[in-house]
Amino acid sequence: MYKVENTYVPAHLAIEAMRDNGYKNTAYAVCELIDNSIQANATHVQLLCGEAERHLTNRRTTRLDQIAVLDNGQGMSPEVLAMSLQFGNGTRLHKDQRTGIGRFGMGLPASSISQCKRVDVYSWQNGIENTYHVSLDVDTIKRDKSSAMPEPIHSSIPYGYTNVVKEFGTSGTLVIWSKLDRLMWSKGETLVRHSEALIGRIYRKYIHNKEVKIQKTVFDIDNPFNVSINRLAKPNDPLYLMDKTSCPEPFNNQPMFERHGGDNYEREFFVNYKEEEHKITVRSSVASIEARTGDNAGSTPHGKHAKENTGISIVRAGRELELDQTLVSSSDPTERWWGIEIDFPPSLDELMGVTNNKQTARNFSDILSMIQEITEAQKKVRILILFKKN
Repeated sequence: MYKVENTYVPAHLAIEAMRDNGYKNTAYAVCELIDNSIQANATHVQLLCGEAERHLTNRRTTRLDQIAVLDNGQGMSPEVLAMSLQFGNGTRLHKDQRTGIGRFGMGLPASSISQCKRVDVYSWQNGIENTYHVSLDVDTIKRDKSSAMPEPIHSSIPYGYTNVVKEFGTSGTLVIWSKLDRLMWSKGETLVRHSEALIGRIYRKYIHNKEVKIQKTVFDIDNPFNVSINRLAKPNDPLYLMDKTSCPEPFNNQPMFERHGGDNYEREFFVNYKEEEHKITVRSSVASIEARTGDNAGSTPHGKHAKENTGISIVRAGRELELDQTLVSSSDPTERWWGIEIDFPPSLDELMGVTNNKQTARNFSDILSMIQEITEAQKKVRILILFKKN
């Protein structure tokens, strides 16, 4: 009679399957770490891309060797840190705690192993000299066939990061990905470039309201003082009602769109779910005449920028999940000249079908039928666009 392992899911068998957890690309996976930082009340989050020279066949090239996210949030006690790499064991799983952008208890380990084979988490409270460390290594789990979580140990921040980072908060967390084997982009500059618009759009409200700064840094791991990129993320607003955004001139410092309906551009709807009323807020905008001036406004830098933001922005607790294309006609170039944002609370996660990786709301198209005014608002915006003169 053979011995059966006393667990429903043997870690060494499940870990490889769990790596295929549906993140669209590396930038989306990084956003899971940023979510954790914002949930921990961080005011400064830094995406750190460590590059190193590596031999490839007959040549040497510089490639991403480590990706890290550092914050000055509240940090984790050793007891909480011990749970941080457990799948589904978050501190905000209960309904009464669904007030922020976190919830699922999957983000840190799931996003990490989707991109790398090793993740190290350093966290501290009351100074970095009180840092504790825990790690997850896919190769080690598979080799040892073990489900045991390592205990947090007192540790120091790795040398390279203490040199490239200008200042550490009194409390905070540093998550480092290494053994990178599933990246979409191999260069730090490429990751920053492709994640810039996404990070700026997902966290636009936090950045615009100055609740958090998100900094992107590319540096040489072997020589941490050699920093090639170091800049802050700008808001990327698909409604184009914000100022000081990533939109090209002349709309980088002024809104490119106008509120559709003036002061009534924001409307509230209430959905009864599980015997409670839940508020859904809908905001709409339309391009200004200035934005559409010219024979081919769509080919201008700001027109091309608007094309990349076409769709309905689905926002959960102030954090965008996705740009939904349900009501978008891909053959109509004027679609870029309107914006609609739908903001709902975490209490509607199940109704909306929010996925564990917070990349989509699966049931959104069905929800549209519950608030028909959204479709009507979009029709009115389209008619208004047609009557606007270039």
